[in-house]
Amino acid sequence: MTDSRAVGVRTVSRALTMLSCFGGGEELGVSEIAKRQDLAVSTTHRLLQSLVDAGFLDKDATSGRYRLGSALAAYGHISYRQHRIYLSEPYLEQLAATTGASASLAMRHGHDVVLLGFSRWRESDGHVLQGVRLPLHASALGKVFLAWSDTDDAELASLPRTATTSRAITDVAGIREELHRTRERGYGFNDEELTPDFRTIGLPIRDSDGVVRFALGLRGPTELMIDQRIPFFVELARVTAGEIAAVLL
Repeated sequence: MTDSRAVGVRTVSRALTMLSCFGGGEELGVSEIAKRQDLAVSTTHRLLQSLVDAGFLDKDATSGRYRLGSALAAYGHISYRQHRIYLSEPYLEQLAATTGASASLAMRHGHDVVLLGFSRWRESDGHVLQGVRLPLHASALGKVFLAWSDTDDAELASLPRTATTSRAITDVAGIREELHRTRERGYGFNDEELTPDFRTIGLPIRDSDGVVRFALGLRGPTELMIDQRIPFFVELARVTAGEIAAVLL
């Protein structure tokens, strides 16, 4: 590869990686982004302008801060239709209405879980909403994808294992033990590991070959997701996972 092509590829890679800074839904300034990406402010500004020109980011004219742009929303809708996520919505809504929790559908992407579909039942969340990308090691959905795969300790060690809360398990041995528990009980469990005062149940959705293609999540505050209700919620979620598998796989 020539030097000019290598520079071009590196520039594109940096720009795409920069979009990951906005995964939490917040607006960011140039200096914040430069610090997160370990880039010079001038380089960051140039890459941001390219992303704005492409419609991937918007820049607030008053504050000068950046947010995700409308072009990504358009591509998101295309992906949503291609993966036929809309077929799962009635089942997510029913599960949420029955339990009072929030239901979601997710796929794995690299070191993250990506939430593709949501219920509209948000009363249980209040103003504390989870992001669209979740870490594998600390989320119930991520544990599902790891537990029902051939993940070895080397791969676990390569994962970003940030201590998202004080309850998150970050050492490889601890994660391995948690994945063993996940398989034994048949579902993933996030006990305030991502957000204080919130718990999540994760159920695998497998294709005819037994491969986990999607994961179903049920999330709510700890006062709703009490220990005594968890088995009941798991059974309801398991039925919903089967219904979604029937229409998506």
